[in-house]
Amino acid sequence: MKSMVRKTPVILITLLVLAVTACAVQIESKAIPTPNPPEPTPSPRMLVLPDDDASHQSPIEWWYYNGHLQSDDGDQYSFHFVIFQTQRADEYETFEFGQAGITDVTSANHHVISSQGFAALDSMENAKTENLLRLNLGNFALDIESDGSHVFDARDLQSGTGIKLQTLAPTSTMLHEGVGWMDWPFGWTYYYTYPRMTAEGTLTIENREIEVSGEVWFDHQWGDFFVVGKPAGWQWFALHLDDGRSLMIAEVRGADGEVVSTDGTLIEPGSPQKVFDAARDGLQLDVLEHWTSPHTDGEYPSSWRLRVESVGIDVQLAPTIADQEIPSMPYGNQAAAYWEGRVDVFDTATGRNIGTAFAELSGYVDPDPLTWRNVTP
Repeated sequence: MKSMVRKTPVILITLLVLAVTACAVQIESKAIPTPNPPEPTPSPRMLVLPDDDASHQSPIEWWYYNGHLQSDDGDQYSFHFVIFQTQRADEYETFEFGQAGITDVTSANHHVISSQGFAALDSMENAKTENLLRLNLGNFALDIESDGSHVFDARDLQSGTGIKLQTLAPTSTMLHEGVGWMDWPFGWTYYYTYPRMTAEGTLTIENREIEVSGEVWFDHQWGDFFVVGKPAGWQWFALHLDDGRSLMIAEVRGADGEVVSTDGTLIEPGSPQKVFDAARDGLQLDVLEHWTSPHTDGEYPSSWRLRVESVGIDVQLAPTIADQEIPSMPYGNQAAAYWEGRVDVFDTATGRNIGTAFAELSGYVDPDPLTWRNVTP
């Protein structure tokens, strides 16, 4: 994640583990403990790709995709898909779960899919395969081949909604902070991106199957870190500009709600990546409007102006659809809800649409009352 905690709720992972372990005959309430500090920061190593697409058995790890797709009829869709993996403290046992969202731009509808369980039915630890990664959660699955191609799918049989895509091997890589590794107050993390992977496959919306193709953004992050909920959190953006540039921007808030870092990485066709320093490069992100969720009462930013003076970027960002909030799944504290969806990019000077993006907004929902449960037999 950038000098920050990125992809979706580390708090979500924590709350879901609590939900799994909190069922018994007698329950004694007690104060919520302060989480243990992360392990000492290790010395970073050079990433080896695509080998590092595999699982690292870290305290926290995730494989995240978003993308913008088009059908043969010209209809536009956007999506995100993510599988989280986490280890129980002091144990090698892992838990996995997935979430996905599909935005139908034509009908202005947003569909959410959640995994049915917390643990992979089939994983690299027990699967006899030459793949770099294989995770099967029942209604979510992810395979990463040794040649760098990816196949992933999610489906909700009840609603008749699903996604299945295959990507070609990536042609470019972002190593955030220049090396793909960050050390910050919350802990440490490796983080890299394949910003433009060619993809094709199918979407299923209300049992209607649609052939699609387009470009996919892939983020992979793992490490040892912990983030509390609101007001801590982040605003994260993945931009595909029509001129071929790919841009990651992240703004992270600390436990007091103050911004602790603003980071960015840019890839231009035919050029090495650029890693931005906010002060040096004139990187500034301003919130222009807000949207209040009718589901959680969370107040999210909903319009922005983004400037990076050193590379002449001055754009405004606006959600294609206002309501692209992802609930905390059927089993989780409401504070784990987040906003994840398609955003359109406009040139500030001319108002012309010059690209598409994805935004992730975390830490904007007040938590439900949460009691730490001490289970006794």
